[in-house]
Amino acid sequence: MTDAPDREFRSEVARIGGELGQTLSANPLRAGQRYPLQAVLPVVGACHDRLQALVAAHAGPVAASPDGTADAFGAELAGLMSHLQGVRVLYHGLDDIPEGMRAAAGRSLSALHLAARRVLDAARRSGR
Repeated sequence: MTDAPDREFRSEVARIGGELGQTLSANPLRAGQRYPLQAVLPVVGACHDRLQALVAAHAGPVAASPDGTADAFGAELAGLMSHLQGVRVLYHGLDDIPEGMRAAAGRSLSALHLAARRVLDAARRSGR
């Protein structure tokens, strides 16, 4: 069972994960087409910043339950934040993804999208 501040924290994390997922769904990486980094990277950066602020302001553990057991939500959140930081750094300053980076970018963006969905699912499961 989670308390009200923890539920609010998880709800806001889920909201951010949902926003990120929508942005990534609306901007798939397609062969032979420019990738709209100018539309995606600001969202990635804003989500990363907001999540960092939420974690910093959260009173209490994120990855452990009150009874001391591991909380999957914290692990999913950590994974999402890791992927956000990676995409933010790898594609910083680029107008498009160079051909030599497109395969890796596809994997990075797919992993980021999956991480966003996983944190959203974990927040929903933990809110029950």
